[in-house]
Amino acid sequence: MAKSEFDQHLLALGGVVVQRLQARGIQRADAEDAVATAYEKIIVMLPDLSVRNFDGWFYRIALNAFLDSLRRRQNETLNAAIPEPAAASPTQFAEMLAPLPANQQELLALKYYYGFSYQEIAQLLGLKPASVKTMLARARASLRTKWEE
Repeated sequence: MAKSEFDQHLLALGGVVVQRLQARGIQRADAEDAVATAYEKIIVMLPDLSVRNFDGWFYRIALNAFLDSLRRRQNETLNAAIPEPAAASPTQFAEMLAPLPANQQELLALKYYYGFSYQEIAQLLGLKPASVKTMLARARASLRTKWEE
């Protein structure tokens, strides 16, 4: 494929991928941002790229870019909702965590109110740091679910 043919194919593919992402319920602006991110990755990776199904690869890169941006926005929202230790009293923090089970409340308090590291929490509770990280991820997911309800 000549360079101009490849460029034309790439532009057409971007339009198709935007439509496919919109068909999945993604807003047009978010879909276009995801395709732009995929274009950026192609520019960086093209000299060394060896993909059998280029169109499928491009779609997957765009979808992953959208999912990454969605996760970032959700994390920013969650982080913005968790008060800084100096700004929240222990009572306010406890009220915010009240819908969660006691073990998840304890983990979130140790991490986000008292500022302990995963390693320190693991030592305090007699767990492995990887277990603490997993349990905290589940606690954050539970908290997010409770807030969304």
